[in-house]
Amino acid sequence: MARPYQPASSQIFGAAGGTLRGTAGNDDVYAGAGNEIVYGGGGFDFIDGGPGFDIAFFDGASSRYNVTTVGGVVVVDDLQTGTYDYLVNVERLDFSDAQIPVSVPAFSPQRYTATHPDLALAFRDNSAIGAWHYAEIGAAEGRAAAGFDPLAYIASYADLSDALGVNVGAGINHYVRTGVVEGRSVTFDSFTYIASNDDLIQAFGANSNAGSTHYIQSGRFEGRPVNSFNGLEYIASHDDLIQAFGADYASGTVHFITNGFNEGRARDSFDAAAYLSKYADLQQAFAGNLDAATAHYISFGFNEGRSDDLIG
Repeated sequence: MARPYQPASSQIFGAAGGTLRGTAGNDDVYAGAGNEIVYGGGGFDFIDGGPGFDIAFFDGASSRYNVTTVGGVVVVDDLQTGTYDYLVNVERLDFSDAQIPVSVPAFSPQRYTATHPDLALAFRDNSAIGAWHYAEIGAAEGRAAAGFDPLAYIASYADLSDALGVNVGAGINHYVRTGVVEGRSVTFDSFTYIASNDDLIQAFGANSNAGSTHYIQSGRFEGRPVNSFNGLEYIASHDDLIQAFGADYASGTVHFITNGFNEGRARDSFDAAAYLSKYADLQQAFAGNLDAATAHYISFGFNEGRSDDLIG
């Protein structure tokens, strides 16, 4: 059973380097960009060490505490007081009798929240409740910890590209504070953008962040195509890719960038309009939806012996 979230009575922010001390109550402690030592104090605390090498100090012996990890969240239970703390981006736990290194993935509670619109609407930019939710509920539900792509989010909107540039943290913060309420979403596909431009394929390969950064800083001003490549059409154009990937748009796009371009493969020799016009049942099912027709060919039509050849 999930333990209840304990809201903070105070928030404490640190500069780069130095020591931060919490209160006897519940604290949310945010260390700076350097190497810090954080004393949480009493109560139920949330500690985010941020960048650098950060140490969380506890005033009792290690036997007094139970330490568990859930993904990138460290949970420290005080067996004497019954309180519990959630820590992220902390590299060491210091007790009165021991120093315990922490080796867990970096974890951004706000990025976790942004990955799930229901949580973003509920929690907004509250990092503490994001860490609590992942440790107590989200991980067990199989929720992704970092599926939100902040650069792709920024690239999806000209106003954000102008205002935020390639500031990843600002992109995450904008979405959880404002964007989710405004109904914004990620519509920019970096791999499709790269696959639509030969020089970017050669320059970046399948580097999603590089593609988004290029578009924000340069590509949108150059009038470059953003989505002239279609991963489904590419897959449908090659029998071996149909068998390998099915209707997996992303896998098809990445394959073209990493392999197909250098192999000289056609981007879109499959004619979805011809395929659709050839079969009355597909016209009735999909009307003029060419992507749906292409997906049908990949998933069913290929194995059924259908084709886009209007003569054959």
